[in-house]
Amino acid sequence: MGLKEIKLRMTAINKTAAITQAMHNIALSKIKKSTELLNQSKSFVSKIHDILKYADGHLEESNRITSLHDVKRRLYVLITSDRGLCGSYHNQLFKAFLEETKDLPKDSYQVFVLGKKGYYFAQKRNLPLINNEIIYNRDDITTMFFRSYATLIKDVFVSGYIDEVTLYHNHYINTATQVVKKETILPIVFEKPEMYREEYIYDVSPDIVLDQTTNIFIESSIFKALADAKLSEHAARMIAMKNATDNANDIVERLHTIYHRARQQEITSEIIDVVNGSNV
Repeated sequence: MGLKEIKLRMTAINKTAAITQAMHNIALSKIKKSTELLNQSKSFVSKIHDILKYADGHLEESNRITSLHDVKRRLYVLITSDRGLCGSYHNQLFKAFLEETKDLPKDSYQVFVLGKKGYYFAQKRNLPLINNEIIYNRDDITTMFFRSYATLIKDVFVSGYIDEVTLYHNHYINTATQVVKKETILPIVFEKPEMYREEYIYDVSPDIVLDQTTNIFIESSIFKALADAKLSEHAARMIAMKNATDNANDIVERLHTIYHRARQQEITSEIIDVVNGSNV
């Protein structure tokens, strides 16, 4: 490799390192906001869960939404990203999901996918998708993109067509660790009643409260999972881009060494040629 080629390669890798460093900085800047959004969504879901629990405790008869029953058909809500360049973020999620469904007949479950990567994954694997278009998972998370589907999820569950609804997404542990999380949101299973619990006064009957609040619960649970997955995505991308930048810088350092050695050899050859020429 000549000096010119080495120099061109160093320039190209330096430009790549600048891009990966910028992507690292962008991901880092988004982590704080995503963390706040996740904490807020957790608090909201927790409060909705308490309201549902109190309403369920005042029902005169059991309700399908809060009752355990035999599971014949499942619905998986698979939450992915629109973009790559985030390390093993998608690989570990897809691997866990395929492991979950490998022994299930395709007529025993359906998949609702959020995110472009997951949509193409489901199409490639010929999974039983319920959404016939991509629902993009943007950084500015909002319920408007999946609200109609949240209502549909509740309707098919209440009607008995679906017996269980499960969220599948990456869960944020810390900046360096994200794990796949499986979370069942329907039926809603409550823990044993506590000694003290907050009292609520309703203007309508508990069954109406349960029915109407379930819509909010499904939306907010999916939103919380989206916020968790988005935080995991930013963390995974930050680590991946940091590693890419470090690797690029290491390559540039090695190329510098190779460049200087080649340059010294070239200078030495020129000196030898001059000396040999003067001796003629």
